[in-house]
Amino acid sequence: MKRITSVLTVTVCLLGCMSLLAQGVELTRSQWLKKIGPSVMDESVLKETLTQVSDSDKVEFVQRLMTAVSRMPVEPEKKAATFVNAAVACIQGAKDETRYDVIAEVFATVPISFLPIVTEELSRRFNQEFNKLSDEAYENIAKSVMKVAEERNARTEDPAVRDTFVALAFLRGTDNPTLEAKLLELISDERTRRLVAGWLPAAMNGDYDALLAAADVDPVKINVEEFQRQVGHSNVESLVSRLRSGSALEQVFADSWVSTATGFNEPTDFGVNRVPREYPFPGGYQNQNLSVLYIRPSRKNQ
Repeated sequence: MKRITSVLTVTVCLLGCMSLLAQGVELTRSQWLKKIGPSVMDESVLKETLTQVSDSDKVEFVQRLMTAVSRMPVEPEKKAATFVNAAVACIQGAKDETRYDVIAEVFATVPISFLPIVTEELSRRFNQEFNKLSDEAYENIAKSVMKVAEERNARTEDPAVRDTFVALAFLRGTDNPTLEAKLLELISDERTRRLVAGWLPAAMNGDYDALLAAADVDPVKINVEEFQRQVGHSNVESLVSRLRSGSALEQVFADSWVSTATGFNEPTDFGVNRVPREYPFPGGYQNQNLSVLYIRPSRKNQ
């Protein structure tokens, strides 16, 4: 019996070492380009691939991944869920300042017709209360993302529309009354700033008609229950808590890729002060706790 146990232990250790070695392998551009398709179809492939894509290639990887999702010949529920799953995985798989670039690339490349649902799902994970962040820490993160995203969105066809969704992702997750004005200040183009300021009030209440009309796109009609089923799990993982002000960058992502098997549980009753909002889809969509990945919460935040 002891011999069998010993063999099993050695086998587990070897598998663990092989996994770590695989994660340490950096793929060339031509190699990870071949993994875009499989990554779209299988989240486990996406997570593994992300550990092997260099930081300098992460943004292009996200861009090509989102383009591939856009071309999927599937029902809108599946496409919406894939956008959400891919966005969360890519943000989670980025390190240091690269995470800001990845968030910006998500908002710059997801088709605008799907941005309402993607933004709502990301806002749940960016939520200030859920991530246990002070106003100052949350503001610093939101401003850092907004600054990078504003510059990136300026190269798109609808920068004002996309900037509005970036702002929404953070404004919905906080009660800080000064954050909106501070995010608007980061938009360098005066006309774009005025447009975003004009669209935000309605969009904060789930009315995206003006935003979608400005981009000349129609709202996506989906079966919300089917979308929820395809997105998956019961808990929402935090995406910004370890980017709070004062954290050492080299420790920010120390707990990445920890599964629900660890036994740690995230709270699911976050954002209690938020006004419930619905997607502009048949049947509506209220505050639900969905998850793709799970990250162990920082001990400091418990």
